[in-house]
Amino acid sequence: MTEAAPPLVPGRSCAGCTACCKLPAVEALAKPPQTWCDHCDIGAGCRIYDARPEECRTFYCGWVLDASIPEDWRPERCRMVVKFEPRRIVIHVDKDRRDAWRREPFNSQIRRWAEMALAQRGEVIVRDGRDVFQVFPAGERRL
Repeated sequence: MTEAAPPLVPGRSCAGCTACCKLPAVEALAKPPQTWCDHCDIGAGCRIYDARPEECRTFYCGWVLDASIPEDWRPERCRMVVKFEPRRIVIHVDKDRRDAWRREPFNSQIRRWAEMALAQRGEVIVRDGRDVFQVFPAGERRL
């Protein structure tokens, strides 16, 4: 049974964005990260929407879930997808926009998230193309 969709930020939707069809891996489809899903109609949506795996059905990026995330973070524009996990924020950065997370306004926001996460024994992870970093308020460590 599919869970009900969480409340989305009013005025925000996935319409026109397919970044989550490229950036994160989808285990159920054996789709590696940084590759387009075979079922994606780029910029339009999923061609198997009604039969998509549970992993896709339950995924919502941070931009549609959290009104405090500014418009700059709209995934199809910034080419990054924010994913909230228990005690972790993961930012998937398109391999064609490497280091985008190090630029403003993104870097300041990521550092604020890292500060909040650290205070709650959580973490912020950036998947920059194929590189992975744990981000801290004043630095990062390659994993």
